Amino acid sequence: MGVRWLYLPIEVKVRECDAKLLLAYYAVKQGYQVVIGDHPGVEELCETYPEGIFFSKGGPHGFRKRVLVHAKEYHHKIVELDEEGLIFQRNLYIQDRMQKQSLNLVDQEYCWGSHQYKTILAAYPDLSGKLHITGNPRFDLLTPKYRKMYDREKHELIEQYGEFLLINTRFSQYNTAKGMKETVHYKHIQKLYHLFILMIKEIAEHFPDKTVIIRPHPGESFTSYRKAVKPYSNVHVIHEGNIIPWLYAAKSVIHNGCTSGIEASLMDRPVISYVPFETMEPKLPNQSGQIATTSKEVITLIQKVFDGEKLPKPQVSEMDDFKWSTTNYSYQSILSLCNQISLSPPLKKIIIKEEAVQLSRIKKRKRNFSLTKEEILSFFQKLNQLNETELRCQITRIGNHVYHLTC
Repeated sequence: MGVRWLYLPIEVKVRECDAKLLLAYYAVKQGYQVVIGDHPGVEELCETYPEGIFFSKGGPHGFRKRVLVHAKEYHHKIVELDEEGLIFQRNLYIQDRMQKQSLNLVDQEYCWGSHQYKTILAAYPDLSGKLHITGNPRFDLLTPKYRKMYDREKHELIEQYGEFLLINTRFSQYNTAKGMKETVHYKHIQKLYHLFILMIKEIAEHFPDKTVIIRPHPGESFTSYRKAVKPYSNVHVIHEGNIIPWLYAAKSVIHNGCTSGIEASLMDRPVISYVPFETMEPKLPNQSGQIATTSKEVITLIQKVFDGEKLPKPQVSEMDDFKWSTTNYSYQSILSLCNQISLSPPLKKIIIKEEAVQLSRIKKRKRNFSLTKEEILSFFQKLNQLNETELRCQITRIGNHVYHLTC
């Protein structure tokens, strides 16, 4: 194939990083030169580094269009896997995240499963050749093989918190990082938020000797939760690291409408979907767990878990909303498709050297982001152990939290 470059920008580290590193590891193994790291930094380096494959993470229309137009301007081929392509409302999804003018810039659009694929196909049947069902490498990490990489973190969490309950929230449309925002469009989110607060308090009182961990959505105000549960010493508000070890270590996972409910179910964790009232939102996430409509029902199910009873396990792995396999992995499908893309040979030799590229034209990110050489090396060493191999990867810092990876 000759020298091929793959650009892997990361926006939300706790959600995307490990999956991108998994993809990077196997890309390097196949001979790719990989640039990975902070989204703005990777974008800027695309201006001076060789023509390659730019891996878009999708986004709202304005953000997505800017990213795709920029990558195209510098002659990169574009593949895209929308991080929000699993759970969505059809009409809004097409109107915002999958507008045709932007999709026309994409060479290959990777889909989580049949639901996303059919939604895009129905809107743009003439673009069927761009669409491919691959699944998401985020879900590869949930398989029995790859979840072993999180064994140490799992045991460290259990050692620190004991038997704990994990409550995941997703109420950022109301409980925003800047404070409460009441709008007519998200009245149901406001109602869910307050019902979750009441439920959490009842759980904390009923199980005073058990730890309750609240993991808010990154876009939520953490302070509001801390204020609400301040009287309860057994409740902690924490959003640290990849969610997988937290799901892996939790005695039970409680949620409403969260992707984490699906992830926990695929990891064979007891999942409780708290659904105090019906909404018009997609039903898939809540189908991943045992439904409870009241706080009392939630507490009853938690008690069963602590008593060693198994909750009925929904067959989420058999749903067609996402592709998931314990043997045929998403990263394999993606790299196979990337290998089919024709790239021009580099016009000049790039000399890779340690340096920190300062951002200029591209807007700096609002959230803090960090990625270290040690983190990449540690992740790759775990993969080497799993694969019983020794991939020797050269890791060079070429920008602020951006790295070049090669064999």
